[in-house]
This record gives sequence, C-alpha cells and structure tokens, in this order.
Amino acid sequence: MPRLESLLPLSPSDTCWTPSSTDTYGTFDARRYNTVESLSADPLTASFDIFPFQNQTSTKIRPGTFIVFALSTTELAQEYPEDSADYRKICQYTPGRYLGLVTSTFARWNEDEGSTDEDVIVHFVSKYTPQLSVVADHFVPIFPVSSTALEDSSALYTGILFPWIDYKQWTTLGVRLRIRQTNPSSLVFELRNEDFERFEDKAGKDYSRLETVDVDDETRDTLAKLSVAPVALPAEIWFDIRNHPDIKEPPCFTTDVDSLESIIAGCIPRDHESSALDEE
Repeated sequence: MPRLESLLPLSPSDTCWTPSSTDTYGTFDARRYNTVESLSADPLTASFDIFPFQNQTSTKIRPGTFIVFALSTTELAQEYPEDSADYRKICQYTPGRYLGLVTSTFARWNEDEGSTDEDVIVHFVSKYTPQLSVVADHFVPIFPVSSTALEDSSALYTGILFPWIDYKQWTTLGVRLRIRQTNPSSLVFELRNEDFERFEDKAGKDYSRLETVDVDDETRDTLAKLSVAPVALPAEIWFDIRNHPDIKEPPCFTTDVDSLESIIAGCIPRDHESSALDEE
C-alpha cells in the first residue's frame, strides 16, 4: 500500500539521511536550474540538470522558499473507502502545522496516476535552537533579530521582511515531503540568493561534522526521527506563512508521525498482515 509505505518507517539505521555536503549541497544553483531526480540515482540523490530527462518536469517550488506544512491525512485515508470507519479515523486526526525552508526539490511524471509527483526537502524553522547537544549549533538566525551584533555577521535575510523576530533556521534536521495539496499566495517569503548560498555553506559544514560524531543509541534514535528520510511523507503546504496561530515546534512532528502510524496500523486487517509476512 504505497500511501502507508510513504509514512513508515523512520528507522535510525535504514532511513536516517545525513548526507555529505557534496551530496546535498552541490555547486549547481538549484534556484537557476530545473531540479529533477536522476533516473539512475538512488532516492537520496538529487541532480541539478539544465535539461530535464524524459518524463520528468521542472518543480514549482523554488529552493529558498519558506512554507508552512502539515501531514495530509486526506491523502493517507485514500487507501480506505470513504464510508469506512478506518477512513474516518485517519481524517479525524488533526496534525500540527510546521514552519520550514524548502532546500531541495524533486519532480517526476507519474504515469500511473497521470500527474506529477513533487517532493521537497524542508529544513525546520523554530523559535528555538535544536535541543540535542550534538546539533545545538546547527542553525542560522533569521533577520530580524534582537541582537544587532548578529545582523551583519550571520543572520539570513529574506526578500520580504520575515514576519517574526528571533527565529532560527535549522541546518541538519528536516523532512522530505510529497506535495499533495498546495495553498498558493501572492505573498511568498524567500531567502535572498546570497543568503540561501550562505545557508547551503553552513548546512554542508554541519552535515560533515555530524557524520564524524559518535552518539549513544537514544540520541541516534532522536536524530533519526527529525532527520530527512528517504521516504516522502504526504503533505499539504501553505506559501503564506503568516496567520497560522498554532505553529508547532519541530519535536512535535515526530508525535504526529507516531500517532498516524498507530492509527494506520490499527486499520490493517490481521489477514493482510499475515499475507504480507508470508510474501516476505
């Protein structure tokens, strides 16, 4: 069941994505070229090509764009009849909304559904610095900031003034989303080109350092749940990041994933689980 598989699992050993700077943030400017997923690449590899391959399309979302996103329960519920209790259970769950920066985009024509699958990698934005000590400094402040000392040295600037003060752009923790519903807006908040490049530089260095750090199992598990995984989670996004009164902090995202996993697991009939195990 593809939609169920898109949500499961988030395993530290198999799906935690901590790429090197050369894998994630290459020398190509993703904001100037069509960003597509290589036909020969594994799911974690993005190629930035001037000319898209056949059956691939350019993406609609520019890297460097801030969005609000939420897991799409409507998409997850499509596996079940609309009049079923399982459908209602999934749709009745209200996931949180989160703030993030689109840092990579992937698009491919889905011949089975006759539509374009658009995936984006989004790095979390938060009021706070990352809680885990191993990534505590993996962030960049977003202007406006309270401290004038940070304004000229490190803060990221947007083309349109960012609507909140003292927010932090995380550099190594995020999520891969499959866009299922888009709420457009004439007002879009984007990093300036030079500031997106500075984010890339900082993120590349942070990823490289993270690869060499030894952590205990508990920390590794927590990192895995907040790191970009090779599976894309179905999501609804909003381009106007204002007027969302209850933006959740990144750690709450793992609660949403765990809750929906639990609901969906309860929807799978026992005979289906047995047959799936038999096939393995």
